[in-house]
Amino acid sequence: MVQILLSNIEVILLSIVNEKPSYAYEIDKTIDSRDTRRWVKIGVASIYQVLKRLEEKELVYSQKEKEGRMPERKRYYITDPGKMALIEASKRLLSSFEWYYLDLSVGLETSDLLSPEEIANCLMQRLARGKSNIRRLREIASSPREVKFKESAVVKTLSAFREAEEKLLLEIIEKLKISST
Repeated sequence: MVQILLSNIEVILLSIVNEKPSYAYEIDKTIDSRDTRRWVKIGVASIYQVLKRLEEKELVYSQKEKEGRMPERKRYYITDPGKMALIEASKRLLSSFEWYYLDLSVGLETSDLLSPEEIANCLMQRLARGKSNIRRLREIASSPREVKFKESAVVKTLSAFREAEEKLLLEIIEKLKISST
């Protein structure tokens, strides 16, 4: 069997279609309801492009459907090769090690023209956003509604990263304050 290398966006869309055959609009709403855009860069227009690409790869197929007075729409269904590709992609993503291409790293690397106070101020702004994000993640985790395993695992992963970043930012800000005195 030939392994098909899929992008993260392709994997996310395949997973959603695998859960339930869906229209592009429904997929977008699922992405919104799960806050997926907080950890995968995916725009509305790219959903349509990626679905077309998945269809060209024969990992999904579509059927035009018309309900009542609604305009005709395409509903996407996963194919057997699509399910196999999703399984392989999930295994690859769960077992592989990735490098982090973070804006924070680039910002620190390029901060030579900023004073320690300017860097600290920028990091304080980032820290405030991070704390807000941690609060939101904790709200999701403590929600009274039943949370699926995968949603819970994603929230815990994101929380751990944000909490580690918070600790790091506080250390960097403290060092900047000491160096500027």
